[in-house]
Amino acid sequence: MCILDWFGKYEAVAVWIEGLALVGIFGFDIWVARRDHKETLQQVKLAQDQIKISQNAERAWVLTELDWPDDSLTKIFTGTSKIRDEPEVETTEVILQLFCRNEGKSPAWVDKIQGYSEIVEGKLRDLPSPSGHQAQQFLPIGPIAPGKEEHRNLHLTCLGHLERTQSLSIFVVVEYRDIFEHRRVTTCGYTVSGSYGAYLSRQDQLPERNRNT
Repeated sequence: MCILDWFGKYEAVAVWIEGLALVGIFGFDIWVARRDHKETLQQVKLAQDQIKISQNAERAWVLTELDWPDDSLTKIFTGTSKIRDEPEVETTEVILQLFCRNEGKSPAWVDKIQGYSEIVEGKLRDLPSPSGHQAQQFLPIGPIAPGKEEHRNLHLTCLGHLERTQSLSIFVVVEYRDIFEHRRVTTCGYTVSGSYGAYLSRQDQLPERNRNT
């Protein structure tokens, strides 16, 4: 039997075998493509991780502190205000100096500064977030070069008159960015205490109010 007769007689079998071969080739191509795709994803992730590590090493890192202004003897003021026919409102204002120091390796731009203050009775209670309190906005700062420090005076006002037995809780949020356009946040919490606010101390017992991300 010649080969042409064989193919004519077993044409259906030949077509079936050819189909299996094509399916096998197609499956092998899919397996190779998936393997290559997986390897590509791993390489992309590795490259992204390396970029992230490099950027983190070169990032800006703004740390904040509060202190009394050098040129101000009077730091706390009490007063009253009245709007039209509404009852008089008692207020307490404190003047502080915010220091922003860039401990990173690239410049930092402080785009937003928010301050909150409130009178606290007795011992300092848990104050994780000033949500619900009225935020006061202050002018931005920048750029701050690596290893350099800039400051801004803050006039913070809250309701009520600060009494000798009370404390004034301060919370400041600083939002900044670096050369990689990453948005970062630094917060600091402080307490003004003592007779007429003689002492200013950081709220180290409340780590949630002193963070840097």
